[in-house]
Amino acid sequence: MMELSDTPARFLDKFIEDHLLPDEDFRTQVNEAIHIICSFLKERCFRWASHPVRVSKVVKGGSSGKGTTLRGRSDADLVVFLTNLKSFQEQLERRGEFIEEIRRQLEACQREETFEVKFEVQKQQWKNPRALSFVLRSPQLHECVEFDVLPAFDALGQLTRGYRPDPKVYVQL
Repeated sequence: MMELSDTPARFLDKFIEDHLLPDEDFRTQVNEAIHIICSFLKERCFRWASHPVRVSKVVKGGSSGKGTTLRGRSDADLVVFLTNLKSFQEQLERRGEFIEEIRRQLEACQREETFEVKFEVQKQQWKNPRALSFVLRSPQLHECVEFDVLPAFDALGQLTRGYRPDPKVYVQL
C-alpha cells in the first residue's frame, strides 16, 4: 500500500477512494438504513402515543448523514423536530419521555425490518437524557453505524424564502 505522504497530488482522490472511503455497497446500505429510520420516525413514531406530539421533520447529520463517512467510522445524528410543543422548556422537560417512546417504537420496527438494531444504554448524568444512542447492524454490513436520535423543539417552524422569524423567538430561547 502506498503511504499518503508518498502519494502525488494528482492521485490523492484515488488514494482517498481506495483507502479511506467505505465501499459503495456499504454507503448504499447505510443510506437505505438512514432512509428507513427517518421514514419510520416521520410516519410511524408517536402514532399510538397518548400525547399529540408528532414528528414534523428529521434533519440528518453526522458523517453518514452528511456523506462524509470514513472506513470504519460511521455515525448518523438524526435531529427529530416535534410538533405541538409550546416551548423549548416543554421539550427540555419531556425529552426523556419522547426518547423512551422513540426507543419503544424503534424496537417494534426492529422486529419488522431486515436490519438488527442494538441499543446501547447511554450513560446519563441526568434523569432526562438528551439523545437515544444505538448501533445499527445488518448481516450485509461489515461495519456498524452509530446513531444518535435527538428530539428538538422547532422554534422557527416551516421556513420559506423571504420569511423572517419573529425576533421574540430568539428571546424566548
